[in-house]
Amino acid sequence: MLARTFDTFDELVRRLEPSLAGWFAGSKDGSRQPRIIAPMEVLRTDSEIVIRVELPGVDPDSIDVTVLDGTMLRVRAERRAPTAGQGEHLRRGFAYGTFEGTVMLPAGIDAGQVSARYDAGILEIRVPHAAVQEVKIPVEAGSGATKALKAAS
Repeated sequence: MLARTFDTFDELVRRLEPSLAGWFAGSKDGSRQPRIIAPMEVLRTDSEIVIRVELPGVDPDSIDVTVLDGTMLRVRAERRAPTAGQGEHLRRGFAYGTFEGTVMLPAGIDAGQVSARYDAGILEIRVPHAAVQEVKIPVEAGSGATKALKAAS
């Protein structure tokens, strides 16, 4: 029974391995660093979408904000671990590596109007969009619908 449990666990690991590999990305120096999902919140107003991303301790020059095909906004940033020579770590609790997050955008976004500002560890992205127009569509009842209603009563 225990051997069967290990076989099942090994099979699970084999199936997850390709997915887990996607969580790691090669850095410029060839080492592998974890890819971290950046905490974010998205707010939609009548005129814009506001995306706020927590990126504490990130160099603003490492932040990349990209609109892909006018349908998706991708945010990437990297926080590098301190270099050797700054002391011995007795405890390490900060996440180092590549932060990444994506947001689906509504149709008709003008990528040239997107703005981004980084302040106090928070990246704020503003994506203007056209107001959503609500159009009421009249529903016509055919002659068969009237007969069905009379038969049901």
